[in-house]
Amino acid sequence: MGKLNTQNLQSPDLLSKEQIEALLPELDNIISWAKQVQEYALGQALTGVKFNGFKVVEGRSNRTFKNTDEVVDRLTTEGYDADLLYERKLKTLTQIEALVGKKNFEPILGDLVIKPQGKPTLVPESDKRPELTPNTAAVADFED
Repeated sequence: MGKLNTQNLQSPDLLSKEQIEALLPELDNIISWAKQVQEYALGQALTGVKFNGFKVVEGRSNRTFKNTDEVVDRLTTEGYDADLLYERKLKTLTQIEALVGKKNFEPILGDLVIKPQGKPTLVPESDKRPELTPNTAAVADFED
């Protein structure tokens, strides 16, 4: 196949409307295929296959406690208040709805629930959601 020349890829603002219309239905497939190529190449590299210009390294990770009960035991023994070691967090809306029941949820908490407008996304016309026009988006930006 040789070297893939990505320098021939045009900036999106230089593409014609027709070129974009031809690309849009294929982009999800292209992205999926590219991820598959990356995963396959990583798998091959892990077996010893060398790809010019690439190497396998350890990815980033976050530190974690191997035994949280032991952490609490040691810190409380050292005089730290156990209340300082925990965060109190409200359950999710869905969990609270399950707790109080769908029938009771609206009368008790309905006025405290907001549903922010979703981020605009480009989908095929067959999608059942109503079309968001530029004017609709501008009006929504100025609503309270």
